[in-house]
Amino acid sequence: MDYGKAAFRIRARHDASGAFGSDDGRMASEPTTHLCSLEAAVGKLEACPEGECPFWEPGGAALDGRCAFEALDVEADADFAAWLLQIRDRLASSESTVAADAARSLFRHLLNGSDE
Repeated sequence: MDYGKAAFRIRARHDASGAFGSDDGRMASEPTTHLCSLEAAVGKLEACPEGECPFWEPGGAALDGRCAFEALDVEADADFAAWLLQIRDRLASSESTVAADAARSLFRHLLNGSDE
């Protein structure tokens, strides 16, 4: 063995294949559509409107966004879910900040039984 001697010839290109830096189509992820749990509770299978829903809580750096009622078992009570859908429609159809504030105040009043 001769150590310390220079190689006779250096190859013109590297050994790695050109496919190293390209995308692997097998690993592509498809966006998933979540169903609205309120709609499901009343027998409708509709996609969750996420950020378009007044009950959507936006995520942050550590957590993804989620429905405010995700932790509750709203599917067990269709009447409660129907009532929440009515409130959601009122909040979503509010044409101004004043109308949205009035709808939120009504929601808090009905939910808490208070005079807000």
